[in-house]
Amino acid sequence: MRNKKIKKYGFLLILAVLLSSCKITDHEFYFDIKQQAIKSCDNVGILKLMIKNDSIKLGGFLYEDGKFLVWKGDPGLAPDEFSFINVNKDFHYFEGKSARDFKFKSNCKYTIENSGGGNPSFKIRIWTDSVGKVYKTTHPTCGLKSLEEDGYVNVPK
Repeated sequence: MRNKKIKKYGFLLILAVLLSSCKITDHEFYFDIKQQAIKSCDNVGILKLMIKNDSIKLGGFLYEDGKFLVWKGDPGLAPDEFSFINVNKDFHYFEGKSARDFKFKSNCKYTIENSGGGNPSFKIRIWTDSVGKVYKTTHPTCGLKSLEEDGYVNVPK
């Protein structure tokens, strides 16, 4: 009887420790307009970014396909910031070529999604000016919900 109780409580203790040690992150990030960079809110390295141009040309065609940028270096060394001015050499397009030449198109609207590790993804939206520089974002700071959760409530005027 005593062994049965020890096994039962031992199992529950191990289960509690395992569950409490799991950190669930939703990949929260924001866009720093001044630095033209994505910054992680939980200091977790950025491993995958999907950048989708939401703008549509006359005639109803998309400007470009989405770009999937992936960190190809050691995952433990992935930066918690992604600069669009100086793209890190270890970021590559999903197809394998370097992402250092990535540029936003002018006068467009983009959705950027940070994902990976089996945890929920996080999305923000940005707008570019006539030279392709980001001038507005739905997420200028941490603490805002992903676009999926609250629609477009965070869009500044």
